[in-house]
Amino acid sequence: MHEQLESLVRDHFGLYVHEVVRELAAGHINVSSLVHTEDGDIVVQRLNDVAFSDLDALMSNTELILNRLAERNLSGMRFLRNVDGGWLVKAEGGLWRCYRYIDGAATPPITTPEDAQSAARAFGRYAHAIDGLELVEHVQGYHDFDRRIGDLEAAVAEDKVERLSSCEDVVELLLASVDRLRVTSGFEAWSEVPVRNAHNDAKGPNCVVGPTGTRTIIDLDTTMPGTVLSDIGELVRSSTRYLPDATPQDLMLQIEAVNRGFLAAFRGPLEPGERRAMLLAGPLLTVENAARFLTDHLQGDRYYGAEEPGQNLERCEVQLALALRLIEAIEWATAN
Repeated sequence: MHEQLESLVRDHFGLYVHEVVRELAAGHINVSSLVHTEDGDIVVQRLNDVAFSDLDALMSNTELILNRLAERNLSGMRFLRNVDGGWLVKAEGGLWRCYRYIDGAATPPITTPEDAQSAARAFGRYAHAIDGLELVEHVQGYHDFDRRIGDLEAAVAEDKVERLSSCEDVVELLLASVDRLRVTSGFEAWSEVPVRNAHNDAKGPNCVVGPTGTRTIIDLDTTMPGTVLSDIGELVRSSTRYLPDATPQDLMLQIEAVNRGFLAAFRGPLEPGERRAMLLAGPLLTVENAARFLTDHLQGDRYYGAEEPGQNLERCEVQLALALRLIEAIEWATAN
């Protein structure tokens, strides 16, 4: 693998490799490696063409986003052009790209309202910067909740790799949680929220904190038209997942901190429907994530991949447990 990366970087990006340091264990989709070169540290990334079928549109979006961030003097990723002047290279049976390694560390696990508000503020600032860009929806229905649940129901009906019998109880619990969400205040408003550009994977690991405290939003591949509520929901999910013993009151403090931080930096007023649906964002996105992991498990781990059979089922169960606690929290909040 190291020899493959060395020749790819040399032949297609014109850089001599000193050392392939390590594979970066971040995300479930693309495969990334840290590489020392004569021109500094870079990340060499093999893109998942199952997850992203229109990579040209993806990179076109990325270029627009990075130009806008530069115009606003905000820190952004720096991709390298290949020797032909493009962003992507087809080689070794896949599609590759490179970008400058960002010195810093991913936002650590969020456990306090203060940390939740800080992370949310960074993504709110990003959402404000990209507002109005003419981005392409290169993954259709990425956060379309009803579509994701429909995909799960289809995977259950097909049971193509014969795994349903071992997880029927999980399927039943997940679909029951969907029913609870659909009768929750704000669910009908969710389908009526306006289209806005969003990161769509807003979480701590996608916000790198540099030595001076500068925050850089990374993993831009899902940034496209959608709803900013999906970013708020993902931030709630990632800001509550490390609080297994939190009470509904504690979880609501985290939710309120995310909302406060994001909206303060986003600065654009939300429409009434967005405000009605905002409280539902965290549990809805968490149920959606659980459904996506379970769908992939039932379809043979084609999207996220798995180091061993059952890994995506375990991922689903973790998300589902959190989703149920978040649903209980918002039910408690609306009742009180």
